[in-house]
Amino acid sequence: MESNLMGLKPTCKEVHRLTSEGLDRDLTLIERLRVRMHLAVCKACTNFTNQMDLIRRAMHQMRAADDLDNKEPDPK
Repeated sequence: MESNLMGLKPTCKEVHRLTSEGLDRDLTLIERLRVRMHLAVCKACTNFTNQMDLIRRAMHQMRAADDLDNKEPDPK
């Protein structure tokens, strides 16, 4: 593992990677804390994280709507 990954100050590149990975897996406590520390001082990464969250929520809503559309009516 790169020494930069364990430093206290993550780079924007690392925050983007962790934000993306966080869509597929639970981040560790340390990863979450490091991302939060970075987001407190970086507007660009805050915007990126908000955009990723918006995309994630939209995809969940689309999937839920698609699931409802694909359900067969209950036979009576």
